[in-house]
Amino acid sequence: MKSMKLISVTFIILLSSCAYTPKVLQGDFSTITPAQSKLNHDTNVDVRWSGYIAQTVNKKDKTCFEIIPSETNQNLRPTRIIPKNSSRFLACKDGFLEPHAFNERMVTITGTLVAYTKQNVGEYEYEYPVVKTDVIYIWTKQPPIRNINVFTNFSHFHCGISFIHGYCF
Repeated sequence: MKSMKLISVTFIILLSSCAYTPKVLQGDFSTITPAQSKLNHDTNVDVRWSGYIAQTVNKKDKTCFEIIPSETNQNLRPTRIIPKNSSRFLACKDGFLEPHAFNERMVTITGTLVAYTKQNVGEYEYEYPVVKTDVIYIWTKQPPIRNINVFTNFSHFHCGISFIHGYCF
């Protein structure tokens, strides 16, 4: 019985180590989504949004990222699932940031929703929520999961291991 408790505690510790949320992304943020924010033009709201960088634009005094939002996992890492009624947003940070380091990367940002602006996506005029960004957390590219296939007469098993790391600017 004592060994069963030890195994249970060890298992819980191992599972909790897998659910790591980067410290810079922790905190109290609004649950409003980019699409919801556009309905009422909310501003002065602290948000934490995730997605994929579609484009990076360097302006005179800041760098802005056009981000396509995605759902997140329990670690706040963007998944490959783009919500049906999603809305792109702009995340702007003071100063110059190298566009090549960010393009097509998964990010989670924190900051304050400050404005709305209209820009074209192709020929379509699109309204973007604009976030004055405090943190831009770049998730490392996920390596493919390595599968170990075990075939027997009775079953087929798959196992995989992957590690998640990120960078913060």
